[in-house]
Amino acid sequence: MRRWPIYIAVSVLLGVFALSFPGCGSDDGGSTVPPDTGTVVILPLPTGIDASWTLDLAVGGTETGAGSTTLDEQEPGNYTIHWGEVFGYQTPDDETLVLAAGESITFVGDYLPVGGPTEGFVRIPAGTFAMGSPTTETGRDSDETQHIVTLTTPFLMAATEVTNLQYAELAQWAYDRGYCTATSGNLRDALDGSSQEFLVLDGFCEISFSNGVFTVEAGREAHPVVDLTWYGAVAYCDWLSLREGLPRAYDHGTWQCNGHAPYSAQGYRLPTEAEWEYACRAGTKTPFNTGPCLDARTEANYHGSYPYTGCPSGPWVAWTVPVGSYPANDFGLYDMHGNLWEWCNDWYGVYGGSVTDPVGPWPGRYRVIRGGVWGAFARSCRSALRFDAYPGNGSLFGIGFRPVRSTA
Repeated sequence: MRRWPIYIAVSVLLGVFALSFPGCGSDDGGSTVPPDTGTVVILPLPTGIDASWTLDLAVGGTETGAGSTTLDEQEPGNYTIHWGEVFGYQTPDDETLVLAAGESITFVGDYLPVGGPTEGFVRIPAGTFAMGSPTTETGRDSDETQHIVTLTTPFLMAATEVTNLQYAELAQWAYDRGYCTATSGNLRDALDGSSQEFLVLDGFCEISFSNGVFTVEAGREAHPVVDLTWYGAVAYCDWLSLREGLPRAYDHGTWQCNGHAPYSAQGYRLPTEAEWEYACRAGTKTPFNTGPCLDARTEANYHGSYPYTGCPSGPWVAWTVPVGSYPANDFGLYDMHGNLWEWCNDWYGVYGGSVTDPVGPWPGRYRVIRGGVWGAFARSCRSALRFDAYPGNGSLFGIGFRPVRSTA
C-alpha cells in the first residue's frame, strides 16, 4: 500500500503551518459586543428560501423579519422564535434560547422539504462506467487499474461537502438527545456503547463547544467541516437518518454499514468508493470532470502552482473555500476536485476486473479518501486518484465528506 504524504510535499506542508489559519474560537480582530449585551443570530436553512420569523424579545415585545439576520446589542434573557410557513417545507418548531451577557445565540430554522429528499441532495442514476485510469493517463498510480463497474441502485448524494454550520447544527441536535458527548476539546460517540472520537475541536476546526452549545467561527459557516474522523462522518450520516425517522445505516460496535451491504441500507451513509468516482466523473472519461485540465482560478481549489501536465498554472488559496464556490459537474455536484479529500465507506484495497456493486474489502486498516485537497497538486485531484487515511485520526484538517442515501 502506498503511504506517501497526504499533503503532497513536505515543503508545501511546512509552508501551510507557517500561515495564520483561523482555529477554533480565534479572534479575528473584528468588532466586539458590549459586555452587558449579546448577539442573536437568526438563520433559516436552506438559505435560499424566504422564511419569515417572529422573535419574542427578553425585554418584552417582538421583532419580525425574513431570512438571515444578526441582531446586535440585545439584552440578556430568554428569546423565543416562531418560524413562518414556507410552501413545500415543514415548519420548524418554536425554540427558546437563553442569551448571556457578552455571548451570542443562534436560531437555526431547518426547513425540510415535504415529501421529497433532504434539501441539498441530488439524484445520481444507476449506471455502468470505467473506474480507474487508462495506462496512458499522465501521473496515474499502479492502484488505479481500469475496470468496468456497474451500479444497480440510484442514490441521493449531497451536492456539497458538509459545512461547519451543517455539522454544528446536527451535532447540537444529537447532543441534546444524548447521542454524543462533547467537551471544549472533542466530540465523541454515545451510541451502542461507543465513545469513539468524532471531531477534534481544539485543532484547526472552526466549530467550538462551550456550556452545552456548538458555535461556528464567524464567516466560516459555509466552509466544509475539518478535523473530523471517519467515524465523525459516519455519525453525521446516522444522526441525519435518526432526525428523518430512517433506520441507522451503521452499527457503532462493528462500524459495518448495513452488515457490509451498503447499497441496501435505508438510512444515510458514506458513498462507496465506486459511487464516489462514478458521481465525480458524471459521464466523463478525462482526468478531471472538467476535461484534460483543472483550472485553479475557475474550476477547483487546489495548489495552482502545480497544474496538470501541459495545463496553465493558477492561484493557491491555501485553505478551504466556501462550498459551491466553483461550478458543479454534470450531475450537479460541487467540489468533487480539490477543497477537501472526502471519506468513503470502503476500506482501502486492491481492485480490478468487471464487478457489480462493489463494497471493498472487510476488514481493513485504512479507509479510502478521494478528490484531492486545497494543498494538493493537480495530479492528486484526478477522478481516478485513490488515497487512504487512518479512520480514527481527527487531526487531518484536509478531509471532509458528503452523505449519500440509496433510493429507488
